[in-house]
Amino acid sequence: MTTDVIRKRYKFDLAALQRLAAINYAALRPMVAGVKQSGSKVIKVGQQLRFAVTVLETAPYTTEVRIEQQALLKQLPGLRETQIDVRLYHDAQLAEVVRSQGVSRLQASYDVPNPSMYHADEKHQVNHFLQEWLQLIRANGYFQEV
Repeated sequence: MTTDVIRKRYKFDLAALQRLAAINYAALRPMVAGVKQSGSKVIKVGQQLRFAVTVLETAPYTTEVRIEQQALLKQLPGLRETQIDVRLYHDAQLAEVVRSQGVSRLQASYDVPNPSMYHADEKHQVNHFLQEWLQLIRANGYFQEV
């Protein structure tokens, strides 16, 4: 007996992405406050993990920041260091991932399969990953100016 599987095509949900961007903005804004352009803030999460938040660019209505996950590799040898660039839109109060692991210009949706092996909702996934990072930082992190 064979079963035919009909795959539902992914539909991009702009409202869900904007809700996520608003949540990320609200969480990220206090972390960036007071950091000047090219300045950094280190956020320690426990003994093994830290996040470096660096302001890359500021403009009247936007700020671009880089968040890097850094681990003490001796204690967490398998952890891959990760880097995400986020643009904060102050007028709209939204934060959007603009680069992740060197990949920029993520599309709203992708056909699956695709040569880069992106998920159909890769843009949403990356922004959700940022939300999880920010939740971890808010719950367990403490700031240290650099």
